[in-house]
Amino acid sequence: MRNNRNIVIFAALLLQLLMVGATAAPLADQVNPMGNYDKMNHDLQQELYESEYDTVLPVIFQLNSPISDADREQLEKFGATILGDAPLIDGGLIEAKAEDIRQISNWDRVEYLELDKILDFFYLPPEWGGDPTDPSAMMHETTHVVKATDAWDRVIVSPDGTIQHDVDLAFTEWDGDGTAIVDLDTGVDAGHPDFDYLEPWTGDKVIYSAKWDGVWTETRNSDTTSGHGTHVGGTIAGNGDASAGRRAGVAKGAQMVALGTGDGASIFAAEQGLEWTFIHSIPGQNPYHIRVVSNSWGTDGDYDPNGAIAQITDRLTFENGVAVIFAASNSGGNGGECSGGLKTNVYANTPSAISVAALTHDGSAITSFSSRGCMNQQHTWPDVGAPGRNIWATAPRGTAIDATTKTQGDLYYMAISGTSMATPHVGGMAGLILDVAPSLGVTDYHREDHDFGDSLVGGEGTAAYGQFENWATENFSRIHELELILELTAVYEGMANSCEDGNSDDSCNDIPEDCYLSAT
Repeated sequence: MRNNRNIVIFAALLLQLLMVGATAAPLADQVNPMGNYDKMNHDLQQELYESEYDTVLPVIFQLNSPISDADREQLEKFGATILGDAPLIDGGLIEAKAEDIRQISNWDRVEYLELDKILDFFYLPPEWGGDPTDPSAMMHETTHVVKATDAWDRVIVSPDGTIQHDVDLAFTEWDGDGTAIVDLDTGVDAGHPDFDYLEPWTGDKVIYSAKWDGVWTETRNSDTTSGHGTHVGGTIAGNGDASAGRRAGVAKGAQMVALGTGDGASIFAAEQGLEWTFIHSIPGQNPYHIRVVSNSWGTDGDYDPNGAIAQITDRLTFENGVAVIFAASNSGGNGGECSGGLKTNVYANTPSAISVAALTHDGSAITSFSSRGCMNQQHTWPDVGAPGRNIWATAPRGTAIDATTKTQGDLYYMAISGTSMATPHVGGMAGLILDVAPSLGVTDYHREDHDFGDSLVGGEGTAAYGQFENWATENFSRIHELELILELTAVYEGMANSCEDGNSDDSCNDIPEDCYLSAT
């Protein structure tokens, strides 16, 4: 009898242990050895398909709740090495073998995985830049094109409609002073005279300059290899000191935060820059009044609502009221590239972001290199355009771009082209508008189902996502009030396409004569 009882107790204990083991098992009941592709972005799926089982891949992961110590232990058991944390997306960055990534995708704690790709910065090589020594191509001209100089000239409008102009500098300019703009890029050479960094000018222009090397490290010059970010920063808010004001940026009085990810930056480094921006722009905890982040980087593709950058773009816009601005990309196109061949920046396609196309220097035409998006998917179209051709702005010291522009004959400024150069014009405009109207935030305006083919909201194509099933009551179709103002006040009537000399990849031969000629 005792033996039978011992057998029963042993069986019960064994069953209990099995139940505990089943509860603790991190994998789903039915595990696909190839991984759960529903939890991976397209780039990761493709990389896994092409890689050997022991190829080590960098992957950004998101869990379905904040990461715990137990989660970290489990990731290590899977064979992953944790390289960085991303608390705003409940995840971080790992490295793991391809076979281990497949296993991790089956873990029930995982919300999403994406390949940590190297990003592109959207400026053109010198041979596409026209003649940057042309004295007519000056930064002060493009500030006129975007009407920044009108904003600088404050007037008094009387009740009877008469306008009193400033004739003796008695009026304070609307130049962005008091509003901070984040330049998230390769970095900024803040030692340039136009940036007034450190003593005795602390707080006048660049209020913080740092470079990402696993953590944000403050440094005067965070743009030591490329020079891209320094040029972008000058267009945003350079004060023009080295040119007696002729090459001042759009928001010439605004403050600037320079976050440098360096050349060869990956998605995770950019995500960390957006996390920094979010943390330092929380309403009520925003002493620098950070309201804008300008991003002249990305990679082509369609909107991925689950991606880390899209997630933080939404949070910055909806929670903090920050205007998130992205370059549309330099991939040109004729509007027929859709689905897998889409030629616009994946991050610019996020509905809450402001996507910027590149116009010619005088703003009279659309450059051929500027990405146009898919004709049947309105969410892929650029939202606004700004000059992006032959843009003169601050030059860094001893960098790759600086070396290619030495023949231009200016030690403090250089001229380059790209949607990267158009984007900071809009970043500066955003700073000017939010300086005047700081209460602007997410609009209550909703877009209807506006795509004619593959629908962003509820169609059958690549742009249809489940999260848009409740689009009428959710934030996902909303935009920043700043974008609405820019779109409703911009005039592109009769704007033609400009063919760029030297652009062998996109010479305009495939652009229909009437392609994207705006009616308004």
